[in-house]
Amino acid sequence: MFVFTACMKYKINGDGEQLSLFSLTEFSEVNYKKNSVLFINQTTPSKIASSKIEYINSSSLLTSPSGFIRAYKFTLNPYSGCSFGCEYCYARFFAPTIEQQKDWGNWVKVKENAIDLLHRSCKAKSQDRRLETGDTIYMSSVTDPYQPIEHKVGLTRRILEELVEIQPRLTIQTRSPIVVRDIDLLKQFQHIRVNFTITTDSEDIRLRYEPHCPSIEARLKAARHVSEAGVPIGISISPMLPIKDPEIFGQRIAKLNAAEYVTQFFKPTRSRFSAGSSPESIQKMKEDNWTETKYQKVRATLISILGNELPLLEGNEGYAPV
Repeated sequence: MFVFTACMKYKINGDGEQLSLFSLTEFSEVNYKKNSVLFINQTTPSKIASSKIEYINSSSLLTSPSGFIRAYKFTLNPYSGCSFGCEYCYARFFAPTIEQQKDWGNWVKVKENAIDLLHRSCKAKSQDRRLETGDTIYMSSVTDPYQPIEHKVGLTRRILEELVEIQPRLTIQTRSPIVVRDIDLLKQFQHIRVNFTITTDSEDIRLRYEPHCPSIEARLKAARHVSEAGVPIGISISPMLPIKDPEIFGQRIAKLNAAEYVTQFFKPTRSRFSAGSSPESIQKMKEDNWTETKYQKVRATLISILGNELPLLEGNEGYAPV
């Protein structure tokens, strides 16, 4: 029996008060499968920490990708918005309104009709829109499929239960230990990779740039558990935040035996329709004296530790489908 424990805390006011949102305690993949899932509509919280939760009928679930992930046939986003609310996240630029861009991290929309949309995609007349066995899917491009609301409604798990019957070539991108809950399903995919976003080795840095996210230790433990279960993983150091001890960090991620490692430096943008980092995070980067020269130096150290057998990719090549 697999048991995993993690705790996530979220800042909920300007005074730094912390709220322990949930604990994953004694999460057994065997028991979870036996007891089934928290099906959508059985539990529908209207708020988690500072994030307002809304339940919607969406017009889309599978969409055509662009940018680094344009090699995929589809992106799949179970949710709109993300309560992790990373300050540097490019996804805020894709929010439909200026108000939602500014309020990024404080709203999440649950796509209640996601399973129906998935079924429709399997029957689509156009081959470009039809989901078939072997199609490449990137889950997710503008949200985290395992953000806190997933612990309550289980929508991502419901989607995985459908996808395992179709057997696409699936890449999952997350920074959440909740993914460990679904190891039983992940092991049933013939072609899969779970990419863990681990941006730094420092909790101080994490709290500065991504205070509402799981700790670095929780992510490393989750990555190890998924890997040890036989599910291929990737480590995404993107964007790379300041690294305090590159050698120790490199040694720790090397032990995870990931299928691939990816790095990326901060990328400022002025366009709403292109991926990039927010002006606020760019300013913090300057305050921390985190330069591209320092990034390249850390990257060189990681390359020397990972060696030829564990290549450190960058840019488009780091986001190729499985």
